[in-house]
Amino acid sequence: MGKSVMTESWSSAATALYGACVYVKEKLSLVEVMGYTGHAFRINIHADTVDVAGPTAYDWEKFFTKGLMNLGFTCKAIRTKDFIPPTPEELTKAISLVQDSIDKGIPAVAWDMFIPEFGNIYGYDDDKKVFMAKDPKADGHLQYEKLGRGEIHELFVLTIDKQLEVTETEMLKGALELAVDHAYNREHEFPNPPFENGIKGYEAWIHAFQKQKVSDFGNAYNAAVVHDARKFAALFFEDISHKESINDDVRHLAKQTSQKYGEIAEHLNQLVRMFPFPQGGNPNDPLEAKRAIEILYDAKGKEEQVIKILEEMLTKLD
Repeated sequence: MGKSVMTESWSSAATALYGACVYVKEKLSLVEVMGYTGHAFRINIHADTVDVAGPTAYDWEKFFTKGLMNLGFTCKAIRTKDFIPPTPEELTKAISLVQDSIDKGIPAVAWDMFIPEFGNIYGYDDDKKVFMAKDPKADGHLQYEKLGRGEIHELFVLTIDKQLEVTETEMLKGALELAVDHAYNREHEFPNPPFENGIKGYEAWIHAFQKQKVSDFGNAYNAAVVHDARKFAALFFEDISHKESINDDVRHLAKQTSQKYGEIAEHLNQLVRMFPFPQGGNPNDPLEAKRAIEILYDAKGKEEQVIKILEEMLTKLD
């Protein structure tokens, strides 16, 4: 059976990683990148407002590095923090990193070029001091000095470095570990702003609806991103269930997992229909909020079940 095919995702991070990795591993699919890098299992919710920043508010370098290792890649990255534009030295270093990658024929991953999302830099003109870049908003020229000086004033570039030998079992083990860790362990160093990930991400979402202070725009965006992720998770494990290199017990559990993630996606699709992006619907209407809370409780229950299956899969892989 062939691999599942989906060519677009609401995760600009996974899409950009795919945009780089596919130049090294041509047969790689976006479904595989979503699964092995852990983006198919993410949920990160602002507990007060379901802020639009949720899907991108985490430690990119740490998470991307682990996910790329599952695909058999090491990486190099530069990031400035605290929303301070890069120094001339940092910018020079970032430009050099990007150029070196493009010279090897591999696009770089970058943040906040045309909008605060991830995209790829795939070419450059040193005479004109411009990059050729693409993100969810635009595909065009980006002046060197604009790198790290977009809407957010935060520099982040990542490039593929070395390729490692990994087995399909090792790749799956890494993906499962990422998923389970994300489900149970808070990724955030500080309590404020109050982002919660994994199972507690659902609780944070429910809490925001109960307070009726939900951001129309942010809620619609988070619903679209998490729904999209779970669709990819279902496809990812459907593909795993057909891999002959994986043992029968794990393939059987992968089939169950695919079905569970499909059910979660169906629940979340109800939210997407209620709160369409970008208009957002009426999340603070009491009746709408009540229905959303019911849907999220159902999705959370299914997510808790599926994480238990992932833990069982890990024991069967060892």
